[in-house]
Amino acid sequence: MTPKPIQVMIVDDHQILIDGIKSLLSESKSISVVAEASNGNHAIDLLATTKVDVVLMDIGMPLLNGWDTTKIITENYPGTKVIALSSYSEKPIIHKMIKAGVHGFLLKSIKKELLLNAIETVHGGGTYFSSEISFILLEPTGEDAPPPPKKISPSLALLTPREIEVLKLIASGLSNTEIGEKLFISASTVKSHRENLMKKLECHNVVEMVRYAIANGLLE
Repeated sequence: MTPKPIQVMIVDDHQILIDGIKSLLSESKSISVVAEASNGNHAIDLLATTKVDVVLMDIGMPLLNGWDTTKIITENYPGTKVIALSSYSEKPIIHKMIKAGVHGFLLKSIKKELLLNAIETVHGGGTYFSSEISFILLEPTGEDAPPPPKKISPSLALLTPREIEVLKLIASGLSNTEIGEKLFISASTVKSHRENLMKKLECHNVVEMVRYAIANGLLE
């Protein structure tokens, strides 16, 4: 049986951008654009009648902006994942979108292959931050940034060899399914490892886990 395509909604106040993204995604057999909206209010209205797996969300829009729209979606449609797709790259805005509940953040200049990968990764249960966004997040924090995770080296002793493997792969941006395939374990087992890692390391999201992994030399 052929897997059902990932149902995508594009939310942006520039029709030319929507048309461009639709053109790129139309070449993929695993992704289908089922809705488009020019502002947050329109997107919320469409979600009431349209099944959407992943939303590509602009931030600066009239009537209802991207972060308020994202908060509404994550609260009322937990099965729908949101990826920020924006020209903004300021750290406070990125953090604001993460707090609102996005599972990914991409710049509008992203290449087609990475956009497709981001949609598939987020739909599969992972998170996806483009390399530019990851570099910005990993810069020394200022007043606008959340506190870094505790990165005391002895905490590594709390982790099993398998948990360290999983942490490295999470920090590399892989989804639970992809990690499971690499380690020959089920996605549910990966999910359990992920939850245990967050408790042991006192991390609240993937960004903090990436910071921890880099600070402790787990990523090159």
